[in-house]
Amino acid sequence: MDDAILTDKQAAELLHRLGTDREFRTLFETKPAKALFKMGVPPETIVDLNAACLCPASLASMEDFKKASVRMDSAVLQATAEMAAPKMS
Repeated sequence: MDDAILTDKQAAELLHRLGTDREFRTLFETKPAKALFKMGVPPETIVDLNAACLCPASLASMEDFKKASVRMDSAVLQATAEMAAPKMS
C-alpha cells in the first residue's frame, strides 16, 4: 500500500502555520502526528503517512516557511489565472 499524502489544502495550511504559529511549530517539532490531528488531518490519513514524516525533528526557520507559503500561493494563483473558464454555447 502507498503512503498517504496531505491534500493541497492541508499542505498549504501546514506551511502557513509552520511559518506563523509558534505554539503549533513547537508541537509539530516534538509530536508531528498530534499537531496534524489538531490541524484537522483525519487520523486515518495520519497513520498512513510515511513514518519518517512523523519523527520529531528541528524545523527550518519561520521565515523559510513563510517564504515557501508565499511561493506556493503565488504558483497556485498563476496556474488558476491561466485557466480558461468553460463557457456555455
